[in-house]
Amino acid sequence: MLRSVILRHSRTVTRNNWVASEWKRTFRSDKIEKQTGLFGNTELKTSESLNKLPAAVKSSTDSLIQELLSPSSNPRTSIEIVDDISNEICKSADLVSCMFQDSKLKFYLFQAECVRQLHCESEFREAAENASRKFCELVESLNTNTALYQKLKSSEVTEASRLDDVDRRTLTLLLDDFEQSGVHLEDDQKSKFVQLSSEIFEAGARFQENCDRIVPVGKFDQAKYGLPSQIYSPVSNSLDRSKRKMVYNTFYRHDDQQEVYLRKLVSSRQELAQLTGFESFAHRAQRNSLLENYDNVRNFLWGVVEECRSAFEKELAVLIDVSTQCSQQDRNGDNDVSTIAEHDLGFLMHLYRESAYDIAKVSHESSQFFTFSSVWKGFSTLTQRLYGVRLIEDPINHGEMWNTAGVLKLKALDDQNNELGIIYADVSIRPEKAVGDCHYTVRCSKQLSNGTWQMPILVLSLGLVDGHSTAWKDSGISFHSAETMFHELGHAMHSILGRTKYQHVAGTRCPQDFSEIPSNLMEYFFSDLGVMRDIIRRPNQPNEQLPIESAATLLASRHSFTAIETVQQAAYGLYDLEVHGPIAAPQIASGRMTTTELFYDIMNKAMPHVQRSPDSAFQHRFHHTVQYGAKYYSYLVARASACLIWQQRFQNEPFSRKWGGCWAEVQSHGGGHPPAILLEKILGFRPTSKDLTHALSKESQHLANLDAVTV
Repeated sequence: MLRSVILRHSRTVTRNNWVASEWKRTFRSDKIEKQTGLFGNTELKTSESLNKLPAAVKSSTDSLIQELLSPSSNPRTSIEIVDDISNEICKSADLVSCMFQDSKLKFYLFQAECVRQLHCESEFREAAENASRKFCELVESLNTNTALYQKLKSSEVTEASRLDDVDRRTLTLLLDDFEQSGVHLEDDQKSKFVQLSSEIFEAGARFQENCDRIVPVGKFDQAKYGLPSQIYSPVSNSLDRSKRKMVYNTFYRHDDQQEVYLRKLVSSRQELAQLTGFESFAHRAQRNSLLENYDNVRNFLWGVVEECRSAFEKELAVLIDVSTQCSQQDRNGDNDVSTIAEHDLGFLMHLYRESAYDIAKVSHESSQFFTFSSVWKGFSTLTQRLYGVRLIEDPINHGEMWNTAGVLKLKALDDQNNELGIIYADVSIRPEKAVGDCHYTVRCSKQLSNGTWQMPILVLSLGLVDGHSTAWKDSGISFHSAETMFHELGHAMHSILGRTKYQHVAGTRCPQDFSEIPSNLMEYFFSDLGVMRDIIRRPNQPNEQLPIESAATLLASRHSFTAIETVQQAAYGLYDLEVHGPIAAPQIASGRMTTTELFYDIMNKAMPHVQRSPDSAFQHRFHHTVQYGAKYYSYLVARASACLIWQQRFQNEPFSRKWGGCWAEVQSHGGGHPPAILLEKILGFRPTSKDLTHALSKESQHLANLDAVTV
C-alpha cells in the first residue's frame, strides 16, 4: 500500500519546485534574523509555510502520476517514478508526521508527528497537525488508486528486462504494500476493507487512550495500606508483600471496557486478514520478515522460553532467597516465600541490585564520566574506528530548529571529510515536548538521478537534561540513559550509512526484526568492559578512564536477571502473536475467550514458577498490541541477531575495521535485500530460528550465575 510507500519514508526529490529541491544549509550567526527554516529548508520559516506543503506536494505528485500513466516510451521505469512519488510526499510528510517506531516508519496521525511532538511553538505544532490530516487524505487517495497499482503490477512483465534484483525486490514490496491496503479487491470487498481499517484505527486509538488510566483507591485500602487516593503505577517498593500485591493487582485489574476495545481490534484485524487471503492476522503480519511465517515465529518464541528456562530458574532461586530475608524482616508480611509472584519480581530485583552492587555509590562515583557530551563523543569514537565515520558538532542556524537550548546538531563525516548526513539531538526535558525516546527520519538517503546521494536528516528525541541550563551539554546522565543514547544513535547511523537506489528500502525501511539489529548491536559494544573504558572519557580530561571496578559493577548490575527478562519478553511476544493467531482470535472475536484468559494461560506456561492472579490483566495496558500487531517478538529476534554478530565478529576484536566495514556495507543496503541475505553477509551463514534461540540461551546461561547477597 502507498501508506508504506509514502509515509514510511523520508527524503528529497529531483523535481524543480520548491518542495522537491535539495534543502539548502547555510551557517550564519544566530544574531541574524531568520535566514533559514526548519532543518535548513528555506521555505519553512513560518508555521503558515507548513500549511502550504500538502497543496504543493499534491501538485508535484499529480505531475508524476501523469508521467507514469501516460502512454510513452519513458526512459525511467515505473518503479523509479513511483519511488519518486513516495519521495515527493515523504520528505514533506515525514517532516510533520512520521517517526521511527521499532523498525518501520508508520503514519499515526495523532501520535507521531515530529514537529507537533517536539516544536516549542504552539502555532507550529497546530500547523503540523493540520498538514498531517491533509497528507493522510492524499495518501489514502493514492492507496486506492487502481490505475497506479495496475501500472506498477504490469511493469513486472512489461519492464522485466530493465529490472535488476533490487528493482524487483522493491517492486514486490511496493505491490505487497498496495495489496495489504486492499487496492486489488473487488469494489464491495474494497469497501469492506476501508470499513475494517477504520474500525481497527478507532478501536486501537480508544484502547491506547485508556492504557495509562489512573486507578482510584477506596478509603478502606487507603487506610489499610497507607496509599494515596489514586494509583499511577503498579510498582510498590514496600517490604509488605500484601501491599505490593494489592497495588499490582489493582493497577492491572481486568477492565471490561478495555476488553471491548481489544475484542473489536482483534476481530477486525482477523476479518481484514481473511479478506486479503490470510489465515489470520498473525500470518499476514509475518510477510517479508526474517522468520518468514507464523509457525517459525511461534517455534522461536517457545524455543527461547525452553532454552532459557534453566537460567531463569537459577535467577528465580536468588530472588526467593531475597524474598526469604525480606519476610524475616517483615513480621506482618506474607510468610509463604517458597514462590514468587508477579508483583514481587521488580521489587526483589531492585533490592538485589542495590545490595549486591551498591549501585547508588557506584553511580555517584562514575557520574562525572557519563554526560551527554561524553556519550555522543564516545559513540563517534566507536563509529570512526569501525566505519571511518565520525560525528562533529555543527552550529545551528537561527530558525533551523525549534529551540537551540537542549538541541545539538551533529554532522556525520567520512575519512575524506565528505558529509554523509545530519543528526539533530533534542535532549531537553520541557513540558510541551512529547515523552519517550524515539528516532524521527526527516529525510533518508536515496540515489538521485545525477548519481549523487540524497543527504539523510535524522532527529533523536531523548529526555535527558534541563535545556535551560547553560552547561546542559556536560550535564550528567544515568547509565541507562547512556545505553539508550547508543541504541538511538545506532538507528541514526543505520540511516546515515544508507546507499540505496530507492528511498522505499533506505536505511531503517526494512522489516522490523532487522531494523532493530544495528541499534541492539550498539548496546553490545556499549556493554563491553574494554570498549566502554576505551571510548567513554571524562570531559576535559580525555586521558582519564572510568575505573575498571566501577565499569564492571555497572555492567554486572545492568545484565543481572537477563534470563527472567528474556523469558518475560518472549511470553509477551507469544501473547501478541496468539491474540492475533488462527486459534485464539476467532474465539476472542466470538466472546468464547477473553484476552485475560489467553494472557493468563500463556504466562502460566512460559513462567510456571511465578504466581499470578487470574484477574490480573497486564495486556489491558499493553500499548504494543496496537503498535506491533503480532510483531512484538521482533525485538527479541533483533537482539538474538545482534548477539550472534557480536559473538561471531566483534567480541574478541571489538574495533575490527575489517568487520566494521563489512557491517557498514550490510547496513548500507537498508531493506534492499532480504534480511537473511544481509545477515549472511556479516555472519557467513543464514541463521535459523534455532541459531537465534541458542544465542539468547547462551547469553542467559553466562549471565545467570548470580551470587547470594544479604539484604
